[in-house]
Amino acid sequence: MSPRRPMSAGVAAAKAQAADGRRQHQEWLDLTEVSGPFLTMPVLLRAWPQLDALEEDERARLRARHADWQTDTTAGRDEWVAYVLGRLLCWDDALAFRQGDSEHHGLDRLTLRVAEHNTEVRPDFALVEPDTDLAVEPDAESAAKRVRLLGMTVPSGTAPTARVGGGGDWSAAPADRLARLLRHHGVPLGLVTDGRWWCLVWAPLGGVTTTAVFDSIGWNERAERNVVRAFVSLLRRRRFFEYDDAETLVGLLKASVAAGEDVTEALGVQVRQAVELLVDAIGRADVRAVEHGAPGLHASGVSAGEVYRGAVAVMMRVVFLLFAEERGLLPADNEVYARSYSARFLRDELKARADEEGETSLEHTTSAWHRLIALFHAVHGGVDHPGSGFHLPAYDGSIFDPDKYPWLERTTPLLPIDDRTVLHMLQAVQEVRVGKGKDREVRTLSFRALDVEQIGYVYEGLLSFDGRRATEHMVGLIGPEGLEHEVTLRELEALAAKAGGSVKTLATSIHEKWKDPKPPATAGQLEKKLAPLGTEDAAEARRRLNAVTKDPALTERLLPFVGILRDDLRGLPTVIPNGALYVTESSLRKNTGTHYTPRFLAEEVVLHALEPLVYEPGPLQTADTGEWRLKSADQILDLKVADIAMGSAAFLVAACRYLGDRLIEAWESEGRADAMAYRAGRAVDALTAADAEQDPVVVEARRQIIEHCLYGVDINPMAVEMAKLSLWLVSMDPGRPFTFLDDRLVAGDSLLGVHDMEQIQSVHMKPDQQTDILAEQARQLVDQLTRERLAITAIKGVDLPALQEKRERLEEVNRHSRRLRLVGDLIAGAALATCASGRVPWYEEEGGERVRDLFPRAAWIVQRIMEDGVEDDSEVVRAARATAEEWLGAELPEGALERRPVHWPLVFPEVFSRGGGFDAIVGNPPFLGGQKLTGAMGDAYREYMVDYLAGGKRGSADLVAYFELRAHELLNGSGQTGLIATNTLAQGDTREVGLDQLDLAGVVIRRAIKSAPWPSSSAVLEYCAVWTSGAVIADNATCVLGKSVAPKGISTSLTPATRERFWGEPLLSNGGLCFQGSIVLGLGFTMPESEAHAWIEQDQRYGEILFPYLNGQDVNGHPEHGTVRWVINFHDWSESRAGEYALAYGKVLRDVKPERLKVKFSKSAREQWWLYERRRPELYQRLAVNERCIVMTRHTHTVMPVMVPTGPVFSEATVVFASNSYELLALLSSAPHYWWAIDRASTMKGDLRYTPTDVFETLARPPFTSRLRVAGIHLDAYRRELMRSRNVGLTEIYNLFHRSDCQDGDVVELRQIHKEVDVAAIEAYGWHDLLDNDGETAPVHPTHETYPLDHSFHETDQGTRYTIGLLARTEIIDRLRQLNHQAYADEVHLGLHKGVTEKKAREKYPDLPPPSPEAIRKRKEQLAARGGSDFGEGAEGALF
Repeated sequence: MSPRRPMSAGVAAAKAQAADGRRQHQEWLDLTEVSGPFLTMPVLLRAWPQLDALEEDERARLRARHADWQTDTTAGRDEWVAYVLGRLLCWDDALAFRQGDSEHHGLDRLTLRVAEHNTEVRPDFALVEPDTDLAVEPDAESAAKRVRLLGMTVPSGTAPTARVGGGGDWSAAPADRLARLLRHHGVPLGLVTDGRWWCLVWAPLGGVTTTAVFDSIGWNERAERNVVRAFVSLLRRRRFFEYDDAETLVGLLKASVAAGEDVTEALGVQVRQAVELLVDAIGRADVRAVEHGAPGLHASGVSAGEVYRGAVAVMMRVVFLLFAEERGLLPADNEVYARSYSARFLRDELKARADEEGETSLEHTTSAWHRLIALFHAVHGGVDHPGSGFHLPAYDGSIFDPDKYPWLERTTPLLPIDDRTVLHMLQAVQEVRVGKGKDREVRTLSFRALDVEQIGYVYEGLLSFDGRRATEHMVGLIGPEGLEHEVTLRELEALAAKAGGSVKTLATSIHEKWKDPKPPATAGQLEKKLAPLGTEDAAEARRRLNAVTKDPALTERLLPFVGILRDDLRGLPTVIPNGALYVTESSLRKNTGTHYTPRFLAEEVVLHALEPLVYEPGPLQTADTGEWRLKSADQILDLKVADIAMGSAAFLVAACRYLGDRLIEAWESEGRADAMAYRAGRAVDALTAADAEQDPVVVEARRQIIEHCLYGVDINPMAVEMAKLSLWLVSMDPGRPFTFLDDRLVAGDSLLGVHDMEQIQSVHMKPDQQTDILAEQARQLVDQLTRERLAITAIKGVDLPALQEKRERLEEVNRHSRRLRLVGDLIAGAALATCASGRVPWYEEEGGERVRDLFPRAAWIVQRIMEDGVEDDSEVVRAARATAEEWLGAELPEGALERRPVHWPLVFPEVFSRGGGFDAIVGNPPFLGGQKLTGAMGDAYREYMVDYLAGGKRGSADLVAYFELRAHELLNGSGQTGLIATNTLAQGDTREVGLDQLDLAGVVIRRAIKSAPWPSSSAVLEYCAVWTSGAVIADNATCVLGKSVAPKGISTSLTPATRERFWGEPLLSNGGLCFQGSIVLGLGFTMPESEAHAWIEQDQRYGEILFPYLNGQDVNGHPEHGTVRWVINFHDWSESRAGEYALAYGKVLRDVKPERLKVKFSKSAREQWWLYERRRPELYQRLAVNERCIVMTRHTHTVMPVMVPTGPVFSEATVVFASNSYELLALLSSAPHYWWAIDRASTMKGDLRYTPTDVFETLARPPFTSRLRVAGIHLDAYRRELMRSRNVGLTEIYNLFHRSDCQDGDVVELRQIHKEVDVAAIEAYGWHDLLDNDGETAPVHPTHETYPLDHSFHETDQGTRYTIGLLARTEIIDRLRQLNHQAYADEVHLGLHKGVTEKKAREKYPDLPPPSPEAIRKRKEQLAARGGSDFGEGAEGALF
């Protein structure tokens, strides 16, 4: 191994300087008290690789002025402050400064009167634009625009962030008062100082307030030089006036916030790790308890899953409390609370102990756990300290209920959870590790900086895991965070034995065995980590392993694998001894995936879904917002809004905020005094600032909205608790218990269960003239349930007795509805069991023929259990319940949650009996590809969805389509939805099952985003958003698609609606021309070009079976569409003939056959392993007569065909057109073809998936013209030369083509050529009216509308593109659909579609046009040629 080259002096100096810059920043950050989103290390290092330096004379002056101030900090305050601002920060003539309490005409203009608190906020200094006199500005608004920063001075000794008395009844801290002033004037930055404390305040509109407090007491000391340098660097005059906006302090703060997603993702991982650590600690504590005579959790019936849920509850509580403490919702500034309860300060105490005594010492004490439990109990039940006057009200809340997990917090003594575990639990949620490699940093987390949605997402990630108890020794492997594997030690040892001492073989085996969903590391990385340890490293590894195992023998078994074991939060290897508890991924949510939904996206969905409900006139009546009128407070409180797959309630939180703000507006207009005072002088966006969320009016409005308007369901009971926490966080009143939510948020399967009373009455999922078994009885019961639930909402009072009364009333409601819910379970169970697959029915003791309809049996059972006098504990009811549970469990996949139906009219009777359903449903339902539904949910469940949700409509539809259908079943007649889905919702089977059926039912899509990247770097997927209305939309209202108005509405493909229906049929006239390339199925067929040439040179016969192999990447990426890969092609030969080519046959035998023999491939692929899976012989037969053909990449964003030689084997990633026609090349390169492809094709990760049958074969082609040919030749020649000259491929050329800032001459010329191609294609179709800018040419068809082509750069769902305008392309799509429909009608009339008569075609497509005169003429000629005989309408037999 060659020695490493020595580092040059320059490189070494640069690295040292970079390290020094990071050290400088970390030093001043550690000495600065920050609350809220602040500057991140990457942003700091970009802006200041080194902190700004202070000259020697300035340092001397600073020390002198500091000494003067210290002589009398009260009298010398103003002079010290003036020096810091004017001289140290160089504000000089840009400083407006008030001396003492004197008047300052300029600053006084910016004073804010806070009427609701009977006080005012007055600025004492300001950084203004140079040469500005605030006093001469025409008004306060104009003056504020000249200000870069506003400041206040407070009496010496006043902490800027501590709440204080004085100034009316407002106890807000000086920093909070200044934030109110800043937002009022739209000035984002401020400073508050008493001379010692300098508090930087950032108060962005609509965001949380950040404070960063610098302590100047030590600024005269060398040790704090970097703090002074940082203060000056941030606030020096030139940073405000000499930098672009992005590099000013505000710009840098915004850039840091934009990176907040990293914090969310990191926090999610760390919270899971904390849960893992706590589960492990509970297991260890349980072992110790058993050693002292306790029965133990396992013997007491506490499962591993229950332990996991308890640990999750603890971490949910901790995160909730930290959030509440930092936002002032809990009294963290009270000395008794801080010393005896606070979770926030407990970490600091434990950390100090660890620093002083060593971290391992914490393993022998458990006081921190006792303190946490005491805090939980205090929050739930309240606490009083009479001596100190400290009082914490009882907040109640099911998540804090000590009886929920009594084994965790009700036992005496408590489980001995050690302090080291508690330290790392708390540290995991207060310090986050973000970034990778050299950019990795540890940030102190500010919960003021996190949205409730971010907290919810952190919670939600825990739903993907579960607890297990090891049945043998296990370990946790390294790997991508959140995707690590837990494996048995036995499996690792078996692989090691099989490797026979070869580390490389072992590494490869581990990589291969645990490669899904992600391998622990690359094989090379694993090999390095598995390398034998040296003596010293082995000793250290033993020490670390022994700290976990306490078993030397087990340590020795683990030692060979220690390099690939991941560390837990303590920095120790993850080892799970036999019998221990551990956390691993569950099957519940891993298929559907959860992604962080940013607040702005949830709020956008909610805004557009709820606007039509709170305004009348509103968006359903007119697009003119000036005419909208807000409804009354009572009307707003009467709305019913649901999320039927709520997760952690991000969308319900957004609905709570939105409706709460509208309720305050309504109160204001109705003259309610507190609402009028709250809104006086405030900008609307200031209302949404997080700081305003604690205002009593806001809290009251949100509580009213929660108690009257919001409903939610989730399949996972843990999610329900998470949703409660989220809603409590946005409506928490420090003096009142949490809002009662048990009647609003429920656990259950939203898709499973009855949705209207007719189903209950007829005891059938599809009511259709069955006998109403329970007609009057069910109606009376539901009316009673409605009255009882409304009585819960009507209970006045906000104390514990009122809460207890609500809880008791809800229990009574549930008791009264129990029998009807059993009826619902029997109906849902009968539906599932009827759909159950299997030849021998599970529900018959002796087997036999499959029973296809269990509803009659369900009806018979219901009649028996609903008879008068039948008690809940009777044998007949118990038997019915057992039957229902058995039916509901039909084909339940292993590891899935027990099926718990939601019977909507029974769970929320007031919604359905009084309003006919919800007014709105919002959310982001789970998605799961249609091919995966059966495996994840079972055959019976998928069939249930097809039969009872989709009305029998079959197709490989995504799960989200069924949620769309269910949502609309649960709405009232004028209901609104706002739902996010994968972009497949508007494509293929998913569209046909979902949106197409809703369209036929009269649902209107009033707003949509067709496709956009998920706004989170952690998720590589495209989403769509759809807003629908059951209510009629007036002519004056508009439909909005993306950012554009869709004049005719929006189609189910989420494109502008057109005159013509979406359907399109493949045309026989296009058959045999367009093909997908060969499906080779086996990389073993391929080889480098050099090897192929060597074989041919060795034996000329190999020229018969070796060919260039052209794939999509070659087509789009190579300047000449060339390839360096060749491929073996045995055509359709027998195995014996293939065997004559020994080299090729041997390679395929070795590299292809083993993979092909796997069961997952088709029978033909396994049996004929030496042949391609799909050879496409017809394609190559047609290519044989041409030297050139047209080819296009199948999955592409470019969608651009090229002309290539016909020699290669074309891969399945290409689409090949068996033609050398330049007319066809031009047509396929034109805008009409591109937008037709967008209209017909599906997408994959934002790329179009070009399918010949869906796209090309449905395209009605025009007669080819000479102009089209010339345009095609010109395009081909020019583009070919352009790619050669730039040495780039098609993708890069068209990236430039669509960039508006690229005005290179050669690219501009290419745009002009494409414009000519478009014109030639449109002319070929005969649409001359679209080319006539004067508007004098009439359209060829009376239904056609004329719009200019408008070639330019347009924003589209595919990004910015140089293309024709939206109106023109919508019209062209309409005309192409019309041509397809007419051509198909003609082909059917001529009998060209086997088995399709005109009658059948018209039944399928009622809008099928009549055959054209030309088709009728041809038909008559055919009949005449046969002597006038006909064999039936459209009979194909007459022609063949």
